[in-house]
Amino acid sequence: MVIEKKHTVLFVDDEQRVLKSIKRGLIGEPYRTIFAASGMEALEILAEKPVEVIVSDMKMPEMNGLELLQEVAKRHPEIIRLVLSGYSHTSTVLAAVNEGRIFRYITKPWRIDDDIKPALAAAFELYDQRVDERLEAKKLQLNNTELKGALDDGRKTVSETKKVASEIYRRKTDAQRRALERVQGLLNYVSSQAINLEMGEIDDESRKLVVEIKNSCREAIAGLEKVYLFNALEVGERKPVAAVLELPEFFAELESAVKKAAQSSGLTIIFQTVSALPEQVVTDVELLRVMLWEILDNALQNSPSGGIVVCNVEPQVVSEGVLRLTTVIRDTGPGIKAAELKELQQPFSCGSSGNNRQSWGVGLSLARMIASRLNGSLKVGEVDQGCQVTLTAEVRISSSPDTE
Repeated sequence: MVIEKKHTVLFVDDEQRVLKSIKRGLIGEPYRTIFAASGMEALEILAEKPVEVIVSDMKMPEMNGLELLQEVAKRHPEIIRLVLSGYSHTSTVLAAVNEGRIFRYITKPWRIDDDIKPALAAAFELYDQRVDERLEAKKLQLNNTELKGALDDGRKTVSETKKVASEIYRRKTDAQRRALERVQGLLNYVSSQAINLEMGEIDDESRKLVVEIKNSCREAIAGLEKVYLFNALEVGERKPVAAVLELPEFFAELESAVKKAAQSSGLTIIFQTVSALPEQVVTDVELLRVMLWEILDNALQNSPSGGIVVCNVEPQVVSEGVLRLTTVIRDTGPGIKAAELKELQQPFSCGSSGNNRQSWGVGLSLARMIASRLNGSLKVGEVDQGCQVTLTAEVRISSSPDTE
């Protein structure tokens, strides 16, 4: 039975007796053996024949073993390099390892069975391992290329799908807006007729009904305007418009409006602002006002007794010239059940009415949308009594009345 020999080892030594001894000792081994008497002859063989392992003596004329292995490392870096020599000085071994980048250093006197055969077996195993690693690396590279192509195709498909979906959404939004505009026109007409009736000669019961109709129409119209603004922000038609805002004056006006709205309910309103607030900032004044008012109005509607606390905490520096303004609004209403908090994170969620708390509806969704457009956030949380909402929005520090 002929054993297939897939590996080849090249031995290099200027002493023929050494080469003959090695040749005799390796007869019958599962690899081919080639022999060279000099470094130059070894390089010529390597240029013509495939070799996996080279074993060289260190002390040879013309080209010593270290010089040969250095050259082999340059020309054939895949070949596993071993040294078979009588030099055992540390400096010589280190030079061979560092400069010749050898795999194994075998010192004389050596034995075929105890030294050379185990070293060759380990060298061939290392060679095969590196071949497998290179093949695996090529396979991975090919797979990565294919995956990248598939990913690029997927991204292209997603991009095209987004464009189609965006166009469909825009058309749907336009259709909804046209329908809502008709409804708004009808509500305005009904409201104006109710006002005319209220000013005329009618009995008290009819007047009460007319006022109720008028107020309901106004609330519905206000709700539609919120929907318009939400849709405009969502599709990008309404973008933040930068303007200079006088913070102390802004919060003073907001406090006055809240207290006026709370008079009929007998609520106690407390505004707390820290002295660290900047005098002027640059932001979208209208969006900031709408965002805060939606949450304050909800707190007013859901606090039958007690008070509302608005706390403007010290602004946090986000980056040079940019601050994060945080406002915490707490009411003493019936609060929100823990199970409802997650539901309220969904757009236009009204939550459960089982706790007698008024529906949030579009107001909360609009406030959250505005917060996101102002690079901020809206978080709803529980307190001991009532509900707490934390609003954040990024503002730029204004150094002059100009918005730059």
